[in-house]
Amino acid sequence: MNILIDLSILRHPYCGLGQIALNYGRWYARHAQGLEPGTAVTLLVPRSHIGAFGKDVRYIEAKDIYRLLPWLLPRFDLWHSIHQLSPFRPGRGTPRIVTIHDLNFLYEKHGAKQQRYLRRLQRECDSAKAVCFISQFARTTAEEHLRLGSTPRYTVYNGVESLVDGPQQPPAGIDTDKPFLLSIGVVKPKKNIHTLFPTMDLLTEYNLVVAGDDRDAYARQLRTQLPAHPNILMTGTVGEAERRWLYAHCTALLMPSLSEGFGLPVVEAMQWGKPVFASRCTSLPEIGGQHAFYFDDFNAQHMAATIRNGLSRYTSTMAAQAIDYAATFDYERHLQQYWRIYTAVAESRLAPAPHHDE
Repeated sequence: MNILIDLSILRHPYCGLGQIALNYGRWYARHAQGLEPGTAVTLLVPRSHIGAFGKDVRYIEAKDIYRLLPWLLPRFDLWHSIHQLSPFRPGRGTPRIVTIHDLNFLYEKHGAKQQRYLRRLQRECDSAKAVCFISQFARTTAEEHLRLGSTPRYTVYNGVESLVDGPQQPPAGIDTDKPFLLSIGVVKPKKNIHTLFPTMDLLTEYNLVVAGDDRDAYARQLRTQLPAHPNILMTGTVGEAERRWLYAHCTALLMPSLSEGFGLPVVEAMQWGKPVFASRCTSLPEIGGQHAFYFDDFNAQHMAATIRNGLSRYTSTMAAQAIDYAATFDYERHLQQYWRIYTAVAESRLAPAPHHDE
């Protein structure tokens, strides 16, 4: 079986999808040599990542010409697009699996633009031999808004890289003498971070660190408010060592997001046994489960009270349970589930794959 895994998103290695692609590559670096005889894996990657995952996998450079002329690519027994936004497609005759991470555009776009995004996603599904979803919420939403017919569908929760080992480094400007709360991720309107600003006015015993890509106009507008909120720091994009340090040293994670397909920071914070405070929107209650605290609304008084109450109740037993729960989202389980799907699709034996909790 000759399989191509589309990791072209590695051109953006610090976004959530880029981190997922990086961990796919690392998994194949460790396991490609032990795959069944006759099985070959090819990774579609940017030029900068050719050879990055060892010599036991093959590589194709993600050139723009392949976006325009996909028939120039070799034929494979199977092609996996690890997210629905990739501009690359297999040539005719190669069956394709598409992983859908979210339908956030339903909340972010309106009118003709929303319908354009919906039509594009419908085309992705129409061209797929099977469709996978990273959460049951994403799957249910897709089934409500797309025509999936008899296309086999699977829920495979994201793998989450273990962050508890490896180098740590504090981002520049961090006040290490005062406890801090953490918000991490791309700073865009859907993250709802502006609700944390008045909340922090009521939590003056803490700082708030907002870490993540802040090039969006929303982030720039938030930066103009920083002089009025001296206990808030926006760091911009952080590297892996800085991300580890932030999780290791924060008091809690705050995630008041309005739309998520999964919510990687929820699991990442739980790896460290840290309390998680999240919205009840979209996939977050599914992923956080009973191990997170939830905001019922975004009123500053309510949010501050929820955080204070949760922190006062959080015990070492709860932290240990969160760590055990986070460990179930490992890449071994994630990729093994996909290999069962690959085999089923390649052999046209599309039996449902086991769910994450089986």
